[in-house]
Amino acid sequence: MTTLEKLRAQKAALEALMEESALSPNQLWLFQELNYRIEVFECCQMFRRSAPCTTDMQILCRHYRMVDAYIHHLSLERQYGRRGNAATTEGSNEDTLKQHRAAALESLNQVIADYRRRFQSFHADAADQYASAINQVLCNVLIAWTQHRQCYVDINKEV
Repeated sequence: MTTLEKLRAQKAALEALMEESALSPNQLWLFQELNYRIEVFECCQMFRRSAPCTTDMQILCRHYRMVDAYIHHLSLERQYGRRGNAATTEGSNEDTLKQHRAAALESLNQVIADYRRRFQSFHADAADQYASAINQVLCNVLIAWTQHRQCYVDINKEV
């Protein structure tokens, strides 16, 4: 089962719960996060499927700019989440959570910087070279982005 399929299954389970009764605040939080993650995975899937198979750099650059802009915004948006466990003393849990979030964001930004460096001198020698390269970029970004999102909303623990 793919990550996208797992996200859709979790969302479907929450939708079934909504048919029976109102969702709790935690469940609502999870529901909106699942919707967000599904949308991101679907957009990345669309970028992967629409990657041009050509060596024409003008065409490739247009597609790359769209992908890069989308990924850049992923690193900036929705940097909010639930606070740490209030039962801990002196905010130690909150401080740890902030450190995890900062480290995950730094990791995501490193992935972004890495692919940007590689694409500064990209030249397609074969028609399918760009599609393969952008697919790898999207996979790497989604891994780092998912880890980043987990620091804000842990979809495995929320329900």
